[in-house]
Amino acid sequence: MRPVPELLMPAGSLSKVRVALAYGADAVYVGAPGLSMRPDDVTLDTDAMAEAVTLAHAAGRKLYACVNTLMFEADLPLLATWLKETRDLPFDALLVADPGAMALVREHRPDVPVHVSTQMSTANTAAASFWKAAGAKRVVLARECSIADAAAIAKVSDIEVEVFVHGAMCMAISGRCLLSAHLCGKSGSRGECKHSCRWEWQLVEQKRPGESLPVFETDRGTFLMGSTDLCLVKHIPLLAESGIASLKVEGRMKSEYYVATVARVYRAALDAYAADPDGYQLDPVLLAELDAVSHRPYDEGFAFGYPTDRPRKLQAENRLMSTHEMVAIVTGREADGYHLNVKHPFGAGDTFEWIGPEMTGGEATIASITRDGNPIERSHCGTEVTVAFEGNTHLPALAILRRGR
Repeated sequence: MRPVPELLMPAGSLSKVRVALAYGADAVYVGAPGLSMRPDDVTLDTDAMAEAVTLAHAAGRKLYACVNTLMFEADLPLLATWLKETRDLPFDALLVADPGAMALVREHRPDVPVHVSTQMSTANTAAASFWKAAGAKRVVLARECSIADAAAIAKVSDIEVEVFVHGAMCMAISGRCLLSAHLCGKSGSRGECKHSCRWEWQLVEQKRPGESLPVFETDRGTFLMGSTDLCLVKHIPLLAESGIASLKVEGRMKSEYYVATVARVYRAALDAYAADPDGYQLDPVLLAELDAVSHRPYDEGFAFGYPTDRPRKLQAENRLMSTHEMVAIVTGREADGYHLNVKHPFGAGDTFEWIGPEMTGGEATIASITRDGNPIERSHCGTEVTVAFEGNTHLPALAILRRGR
C-alpha cells in the first residue's frame, strides 16, 4: 500500500463527527463557540468537544479544533478562557488565524500542535517557512494556490501542507470578504457570512437606466459573483504524489448526508490509489455519488492556476443541485427495529436506497413505523421513529436512507 494524504472532514455537530469517522475520515475538524469561522450552532461546547475527541481517538483518528475567527481585542479573554476550560482535552491540533491567538495557544496549550488557517492566505514558501519558525506544525494554504504551488511549498518549507479539495468556494481571497458585513452587518470573517455574493445581482450603467448588462447570464437572471464548488476527486494521483499532508473538505454547515457521501467517495478513491497506484482509474460511480448531494456546479478552482483563458469558469449562479435527497439516518438498532432520525417524511410501504460506509448500499422497504411505542402510518421531519424493514434487510450503523429527486 502506498501512503496517501490524510482525509480531513468537517463536522458541525457530534452527529457529524460520528458520521465522518464512520465513513472514512482520517481526521475531523470542529469549531469552538464564538471562536471559529462558523456560527455557534455548528460549533461544539466543551462537553461535546470532549466527547468528540474521545470518539476520534477511540477510532484511531484525529480531531482538530478551530479557533480561527478574526480576533478583536474583546476576543482574547474569550480564547484564554476557552483554552483553560479545555486544558485537559487532548486535541491533535488547534487551528489559528491570528498571531496573537497563536501566542495564547502556545502559552496555555504548548502541548498541542498549531495549524495555521487558510484565513492567513499563506501562498508561498517564505510565508510557510515563517510559520514553521514560529512553531506551527502545519499550514492550510490559500485556496488560490495551485497543486504545483502546494507541492513546492511542502518540499521547500519542510512544513505539513493542507489544501482544500472539495466544497464551496468564495469570491474573496481565502474568504476574507467584507461584502456581507457592509450589506448585512454580518461578517464572513466572523463566521456570519450571508452569502451576499450569491444574491441575484444585476448590473446597470448610470447612463443606461433600465438596461441590464450581461455579466453572467442564465434563464434565471444575471449573476455577478457566485462561485462554483471545488471538486478535485479526479486528481487523486497528483494530490497523493505532491507531498501534501492533508486533503480538506469544506462544509461544517452541511448535512450528515453530505459528510457521509463526500467522505466515502474520497476514502474509496484514496484507498483504490493506495492499493494500485500504477493501475489506478477513477470509478465513474464516485462522480455520480458526488452529484447525489446538494452542490453548485463543480470545477477545479485554482488547482491548475488561475484560468486566465476562461475566467468565468469560476462563476456559477446560486442554484443548488443534487440527484438525491436524504430521508433519514440510522441512529441505533434494537430488537424492535432500527431507530431513525427523520429528515423528510415517509410512510409504511415506501422503498428507499440506502448508503453506508465503504461504498456499501442497497434498497430497503419500510414495513412498519412506530413512535414512542405507538404505531403510525407516516413519519414527520425532525422526529425519531423506529422502523421494521421488509425481508431480510440489514443496515450498518449510521446508514442513510435517500431517494431520487
